[in-house]
Amino acid sequence: MGRNLKLKKESDFEFTKNHKRLLLGSVFLMATSAIGPAFLTQTAVFTSQFFASFAFAILLSIIIDIGAQINIWRILVVTGLRGQEISNKVVPGLGTVISILIAFGGLAFNIGNIAGAGLGLNAIFGLDVKWGAAITAIFAILIFVSKSGQKLWTLFQ
Repeated sequence: MGRNLKLKKESDFEFTKNHKRLLLGSVFLMATSAIGPAFLTQTAVFTSQFFASFAFAILLSIIIDIGAQINIWRILVVTGLRGQEISNKVVPGLGTVISILIAFGGLAFNIGNIAGAGLGLNAIFGLDVKWGAAITAIFAILIFVSKSGQKLWTLFQ
């Protein structure tokens, strides 16, 4: 089952320093993409409550995340296929299921970011969390529908 993945011939592929640089760059980009307002707010709260035991959990989570990302990207680079294509070759239809799960995960992640920004505005300005989240959501929507959204986006990075 799933053993018929078409890999590039080993003789055709050479893992160079440039490949390693690109692979590590993509791994760290994906690892840091999980850092948003909600993550930072909750990390601060839990760190103040649980101290060293929580720091160990964060460190362990980071190590596991980087290891998983490196393995995933190696598979994608060596096969030359997209993730959903590999999944469909392993179990037909699995790529579609994973794509749907990723879309829902992205939605949940961004809801968490809006909520975290609402918490941040509450901490800074004393705004109600719901109003802070609403203001943040409206602001984000305006940036993304604006024709000059890319210029606006770079102002906040």
